[in-house]
Amino acid sequence: MKIIFRDNIKSYLMLFLLSIMAGLSVVLFCEFPDNELWAFSYWSSKTFGFWMFSTSLIVLLSEKRKTATINSTIYIFVMFLITTIYKSFHLHFNEYTPFNSLIDLSLNSLYGWLLYSIFPAIICGILGAILWSGRKNNIYGKILCVLPVIFIFFETILLFYSVFINHTKLFSAITDLICFILYIIFLKKEVFIKRNK
Repeated sequence: MKIIFRDNIKSYLMLFLLSIMAGLSVVLFCEFPDNELWAFSYWSSKTFGFWMFSTSLIVLLSEKRKTATINSTIYIFVMFLITTIYKSFHLHFNEYTPFNSLIDLSLNSLYGWLLYSIFPAIICGILGAILWSGRKNNIYGKILCVLPVIFIFFETILLFYSVFINHTKLFSAITDLICFILYIIFLKKEVFIKRNK
């Protein structure tokens, strides 16, 4: 399997920048109009397919288990931190908080922001350490590599069901379908074909 993320500062900085981009994408889609059919904000807060896809690739393309653990922890921590800071500021600007200034808001919310971001990051770091075993050329490794795509598959089915029955969540359904297809291609290229040669 290819290695993109190495155990060095340059690689961790690159991942940190990717994490910032992921967090900003959540913020961006929160700001899109939330009409019934496309439901853009649903993607940023309640759809897991893209995050499962991107985090799994980060883990499986990491050089070492330690690197995979650090990478997945950084990725989720930064993304959650950006999201929660944005939501706090959004509430402040809409005058839904008791704070008079952004400094008051920041000082009183810092602990909550960190707490909100640390727990999901630690859980994803632990899961990343487990998923990294999918790099091994054995049946256990292949099963681990396939688990994320099974999750994405079922979420995609549920989202398309919502599109056809309730006429909503189309954007989430399309992004999950794209992630599903890309992950299948990744599995064929990196897990099953190369390993069986």
